[in-house]
Amino acid sequence: MKKLLCLMLLAVVSACTRTETLYWEEPEYNRLAAHISVVEKSPNYVTYEYRDIRVDEVAPIAALYCQERGNRQAALYTVTMTRGNARRATFACQKQDEN
Repeated sequence: MKKLLCLMLLAVVSACTRTETLYWEEPEYNRLAAHISVVEKSPNYVTYEYRDIRVDEVAPIAALYCQERGNRQAALYTVTMTRGNARRATFACQKQDEN
């Protein structure tokens, strides 16, 4: 019984002293830059090739690209698999709806 109480107390103390940020961490830009490359681009679309990351990590970069090309929004058009387990994601730059 004493061992169980000691383990529970240790768990509570370790949980209270945890200093990691759990809600949001800044993206690791160096890691993203090492894993993403631009394959094709135009004012209307951009295609990225990436590996070892997810497409939702590529999307903010596409959003910035489209924003700089006429205040447009990036919309995921297609994702394809290439050789070597790389993927290519094409984002279309579309005009924003004004409500």
